[in-house]
Amino acid sequence: MKKLIIAIFCLLMMYSNAVWAVKNCGEEFKCQEESGLSPTYSRFFSKITGNNFLAEKIAQAIIRKNIKKNAEGDFSVRLKSYSAKDMKAGRFKSFELRGKDINLDGIYFSSFNMKTICDFNYISLDKDWNMTIVDDVPLRFDITMTQDDLNKTMTSKEYTRLLQDISMLGGGFFTIESTSLKIKNNKIYYILHIAIPFVRGTQEVALSAGLQVLDGDIKFADVELLNKNFILKSDKLSSILNYINPLDFSVQILENKDARLNVKNVLIEDEKILIDGTVVLLKDIIRK
Repeated sequence: MKKLIIAIFCLLMMYSNAVWAVKNCGEEFKCQEESGLSPTYSRFFSKITGNNFLAEKIAQAIIRKNIKKNAEGDFSVRLKSYSAKDMKAGRFKSFELRGKDINLDGIYFSSFNMKTICDFNYISLDKDWNMTIVDDVPLRFDITMTQDDLNKTMTSKEYTRLLQDISMLGGGFFTIESTSLKIKNNKIYYILHIAIPFVRGTQEVALSAGLQVLDGDIKFADVELLNKNFILKSDKLSSILNYINPLDFSVQILENKDARLNVKNVLIEDEKILIDGTVVLLKDIIRK
């Protein structure tokens, strides 16, 4: 059973530190009918003897322990099974993960919640640790980020590498030395410190923008240059800003090649950024 529970954790929390790329998949999923469950009397016996309750508690503790090995934060896990036997076979009712003050490889979230949508889910694991998602596993997620979360994320190695990439694309015309961000009046205020050849010191470029979901990606909208002395076309400015978009960068932690992710909503409220959507773990995918 321990291997199965770790397998569930790997699939739901993306245990393997995969690089994610947010893609629009639409909400195209359906819940599967229950199949292969142990007989009703067996499930009843598992329940009244307390075996099912004990199996759930052990599984939750194992999942939480493994999450703590790979991410900092305050996590709670809830797993509901039909019976101890069914859970061992990979069939379970629901899984819910809730986290606060999370740091996952330098990406910060004030809160992160994920929950299965369907009442029947099936993940198979053989003796060689090959995991198969027998049926699609749809989940719903929501994320909360603050300006502090984003500013800390923008100091991570991966984000710094992103800034280096955009500087290289600039052909040596400029180098982005650092970035910072503020959230105020339902807008993002983004500040770039840019070094330009033959110009002493760094130039501060300040912009304001709103947020929108476009084709499943989180994009800056209505980008406005606040310091008018820096000359750059608005379309070029929007392109650069969205390339180094720290929101999209952060949400990339929620998908890999074996899953479809659909960001549905992004909202700035009370100086916090709220994101929600769905992710579907695709069936017939075997992992080792």
